[in-house]
Amino acid sequence: MLPITRSFMRRDWLMDIIGLAAFFALFYLLWLNSYPLFTPDEGRYSEVAREMVATGDYITPRVNGVAFLDKPILYYWLQAAAIHLFGVKEWALRFFPVLAGILGCLMTYICGRQLFDRRTGLISALVLGTSPLYFGLAHYANLDLEVAVFVSCTLLCFITAVQREGVIRSNFLFAAYFFSALAVLTKGLIGIAFPSMIAGAWILLLGRWTLLKKIRLPAGLMIFLVMVLPWYSLVQKANPEFLHYFFVNQQITRFLSAGEFNNKTPFWFYLPIVLIGFFPWTIFLAQALYNQCRKAWQAPQQHGTELFLLLWVVIIFLFFSIPRSKIIGYILPVFPALALLVGNYLSMVWENTQRKSILRATSMFIILSGLLAALLVGLPYVDWTDLPVAVSPYFMIMAAILIASAGILYFLRKKGRFFALFITCIACNIGVLLTLTSSAAHLNQNSAKPLVSHLNAIIRPQDEVVTYYKFYQDVPLYLGRRVTIVADWHSPEIPYRDNWLRELWYGMAFQKTDDWLIDDTTFWQRYRSDRRMFVFLNENYFSQFKSQAKRYFILERYNDIILLSNKPEVLSKNP
Repeated sequence: MLPITRSFMRRDWLMDIIGLAAFFALFYLLWLNSYPLFTPDEGRYSEVAREMVATGDYITPRVNGVAFLDKPILYYWLQAAAIHLFGVKEWALRFFPVLAGILGCLMTYICGRQLFDRRTGLISALVLGTSPLYFGLAHYANLDLEVAVFVSCTLLCFITAVQREGVIRSNFLFAAYFFSALAVLTKGLIGIAFPSMIAGAWILLLGRWTLLKKIRLPAGLMIFLVMVLPWYSLVQKANPEFLHYFFVNQQITRFLSAGEFNNKTPFWFYLPIVLIGFFPWTIFLAQALYNQCRKAWQAPQQHGTELFLLLWVVIIFLFFSIPRSKIIGYILPVFPALALLVGNYLSMVWENTQRKSILRATSMFIILSGLLAALLVGLPYVDWTDLPVAVSPYFMIMAAILIASAGILYFLRKKGRFFALFITCIACNIGVLLTLTSSAAHLNQNSAKPLVSHLNAIIRPQDEVVTYYKFYQDVPLYLGRRVTIVADWHSPEIPYRDNWLRELWYGMAFQKTDDWLIDDTTFWQRYRSDRRMFVFLNENYFSQFKSQAKRYFILERYNDIILLSNKPEVLSKNP
């Protein structure tokens, strides 16, 4: 039996891994099926997987029949596997993100224990798994959580490997190459860029050039290429423009000219995201970073692990902060490193019972909990948030949990007990996050599922389904068929907008789509024909629609979405 395998077979290792896996499985799987898919991301990525299963083409991703080559294939394969196993169900489509989230927590424990000690590994895993942003993205069917976990596992395995010898080093190194390949198959170049940048900076700062001879590069590259090359070769063969489009347009040009995409945001955008998304562990963050930075500065060779974790956070944070265009989930890869830095610090506090540190953290928790509770109570009633009033009871419950947790710590503060503080933080976040999950059905205001459910009861195979100047990306998924989309496909602004129009517009270059991606003129010709048509449109376009439609028959409304038809037999009354 290999040495690393023998260590994992020890009773305490097995008990820890089984216990953590069971805890996170229960915590993460609750209410996974209680809310419709959020659009656009969950609808889009799940529809790609559904079309793979429906067409049998597992090489070229497609959304609504259009080639969608913005992202690599691995995530879609996982989603397709979930559909094969469980069907098109919300919980099934979120199943693999949850598994990836649990994997990230377990790898944080395993490597945290290897790098530091058992207590640090356990604390770090719990810190990571109860962080709101990490938990939230594990319940969201898109790529951000998976790529964050795969990149993090690559880095964790690397730093663990270089501090071990023999078979243990080889096993962790091969695992690092394996996870890097998974990251490249999930999101592209960052799967190899981040590990190379961080490991390279660490080797440079410490002058450990001899490690380059010990990282099993030829064998590792073989593992990497065997995993990555087959799909990239096959998709290029099927779509000759893929490599240029994906690597140049999507990976390089998109980053360098990121101000043209998404919302333009300030450099410091990710700072509040991390502070809120890492709560309540934020209360330890400043002291933990100061403590670890001091050790790494004073004795970098002796505290190489701390230096590596700090470089991990700084490099990724700066990399994503420099472009003007930012997306919340992109910063997630720093969370495992932050969890280990905080976990290592908390393990030290626990060991030494540092009363001042505990009192300082307790005071911060009480203050921040009070502020967050007040924010939660008021948010549903602030116009610019667009939050439905129906979420108010859930937000009140979350506020009550925060206040109760703060109250408990207030009465225990003089005793300076770290364990009470730690358990209260975990219990508080479990309560808040599960309540937030149960409110998700009310938070999801853009889902067309209720209207599609109505449509599924009356639609015939020959009927045409249309989305009018707005593509509701969950409609094809819940309907189980392609839809016709009306838009101004010749607008010169499309390439500079990061939305569904640009995604489909780029895909049009790979195939002929005139039959179902149509303009306004073609739409009205079809609408006035004898063929029965169902139209999804937003309230904002209803006046424009009414001015040209001679007659229309509204079937259902849901929030700002209208479902109507051109034929009267679909309903009993004519509005």
